[in-house]
Amino acid sequence: MKIKERYTINKNAKTGEKITCPSCGTVFVKKSYQQVFCKSKTGTKCKDKYWNTVTPGKRNNTTRISPANEAYMERNGIGIYHEDNFDDDQSWDAHKSY
Repeated sequence: MKIKERYTINKNAKTGEKITCPSCGTVFVKKSYQQVFCKSKTGTKCKDKYWNTVTPGKRNNTTRISPANEAYMERNGIGIYHEDNFDDDQSWDAHKSY
């Protein structure tokens, strides 16, 4: 069963029913009307995995930087703030070329 279908089934299930976590497949009893995911030891792991999978913008997110990428960027001077790269003119329109 697809995870979106499992999410919908869980959302519509009544409190006290056995449901299956859309992310990890754990069977558990729904304890609250809003519960859809199991309670993992790390908090919201299953919920985060689900939303990061079904949301296209999050699935292709390139803004998160892993420690390995951060080390690479630091070694190569990428993304480092250098004060000498900025003009002294801090006025609003200083960047525009007319």
